[in-house]
Amino acid sequence: MEIDTDNSLIRYRRPRLEDGLRIYQLIADSPPLDLNSSYLYFLQSSHFADTCVVAESDGELLGFISGYLRPDKPEELFVWQMVVAQTGRGRGIAKGLVKQLIKQSLAFSQAPLQSLSCTISPSNQASQGVFKSLAKAFGLTLRSETFLTEAHFSGQEHEAEDYYFLTAPDGQSLNDYLTDI
Repeated sequence: MEIDTDNSLIRYRRPRLEDGLRIYQLIADSPPLDLNSSYLYFLQSSHFADTCVVAESDGELLGFISGYLRPDKPEELFVWQMVVAQTGRGRGIAKGLVKQLIKQSLAFSQAPLQSLSCTISPSNQASQGVFKSLAKAFGLTLRSETFLTEAHFSGQEHEAEDYYFLTAPDGQSLNDYLTDI
C-alpha cells in the first residue's frame, strides 16, 4: 500500500530480514518504548513478517508495527509494538500501519478475526489516540480493561498496561466488517 501525504509517498510493506537493525535503531531512538534485542527484530522481520509492517519514504524508515495472532485466541490480532519516527509524526503513519497490518492479517488468517487488541500504558496518549481514531473511522467498538498493574513488574520501572480491544458491532467478524480497508 502506498499513500501520498504532504507530497511524499509513504510505502507500507512487510519487513524483510535486512530491516531488523533499522527497526531496532528506530525503537532505540523512541523512548519510552521498550527496546528488545536486535535479534527479536530480525525474527519479526523474517519469521513474523506477515504480522508486521514497515512504513518508509525515500529510503527512510518512518514507522514499524508488530503483531501476532494469539495462539490461544486465533481470532484476535494483538499489536505488540508500534513506533513512528519523529520525522514522520502527524502524517497519519500510525493509522496507516494499523490498516496495513489488518489487511495483511485478513489475507492469511485461518479464523475470522473478531478483534484487534493491544496493551497501552495510561500515559501513552498517542497510542490511545490511534485506537480511538480507528474506532471512529471504521465504526468499531473500543473497550479497555486493566491487564497489568505496576505491581506485576516487581520493582522494575514500568507503568501499568491496559488491554484495549477494537471489535465490529453486533459481533460481526472484522473480515466481514472491514471489507474496504
